[in-house]
Amino acid sequence: MVYYIIINRVCQCQWNKFVYMPIQFAFSLDCFVNLCYTAREEMKVSKKMSGFLKTIWNRATAEHLPLLEEIETFGADGEEVIYRLLCSHFDCVIRNVVVPHKNLYLEKDFLVIHKNVPFVIEVKNWKGEIGCEKNGDFYQNKENGVHKTLKSPVGTTKQFIEKMRSFYKIDTPVCGVVIFAEPDCKVTTPDEMDGVALFTPQKAITYIKNRANSLKQKERSIAPEQILHCTRFYSRDSEFCKGMLADCFFDCETPDGAIVRIDTNRLAYLSVETQMLKMKDKLFLTYTNGATDVFYNRDIVFDVVCLDGTCRKIALQRVRHIVF
Repeated sequence: MVYYIIINRVCQCQWNKFVYMPIQFAFSLDCFVNLCYTAREEMKVSKKMSGFLKTIWNRATAEHLPLLEEIETFGADGEEVIYRLLCSHFDCVIRNVVVPHKNLYLEKDFLVIHKNVPFVIEVKNWKGEIGCEKNGDFYQNKENGVHKTLKSPVGTTKQFIEKMRSFYKIDTPVCGVVIFAEPDCKVTTPDEMDGVALFTPQKAITYIKNRANSLKQKERSIAPEQILHCTRFYSRDSEFCKGMLADCFFDCETPDGAIVRIDTNRLAYLSVETQMLKMKDKLFLTYTNGATDVFYNRDIVFDVVCLDGTCRKIALQRVRHIVF
């Protein structure tokens, strides 16, 4: 309104014709600026609404992962029991360790470092009678009378140790152990084959302690933080992905909205509870030392290098449980 009054008064003066055009130009420029600002604000609102609707859709169609107690459905309960047993006896227990092999990766269940000696551990959940043929193959006699030939875990453990020593340039002993986790299995194999120990859980604990004492290794051949290990993501029906995290840190929120950075190297498990109405997920964190925390997630995405060499992006909202 002020602009119109000024323009009319100027126009009444015939001698001020040259003043009118600059004022009109300034008025038009001001209108254009206001129009651009309004359009920009509308675009911001539209973008926020678009992101909000996208978040709703992703959360509504996301597939969840099972709780910790549901992992038994996938045959991982034996590994879980052994992991807790190892942690109760040893300070350094790393699960799901991997080493590069050709264009892929080899994986073993655990690596224990005790008194500077690394122990590569493979866990088998075989039931019935477990024995070994003369040619080195393993066999299983089930209670129903079925006889089954099994692939020897000795060969794969030896191969892993060889690749591990080469990859990390280790020139000190690395020991291999196969643990038969099933309580009802009857093991008739020798205690050692080709340098790899074969034991039930309690005997394996005793072997690791005695072996480390006998080697008397003064210096650690490899630091735990150097060890490559993979993370397992569980869906509603089964494990749907395992691989190495590209970044070992992620940010989440406290209940009051503060940002907290989490180091995955300190995590043992993470369970996710989706909260649709709040548009965020409740995260139940369990650390390697047994401590727990509760945080919240809105848009965390993990970059995962899978063991087959491919890369995947996994949104945490699609996750029910993670084993680190």
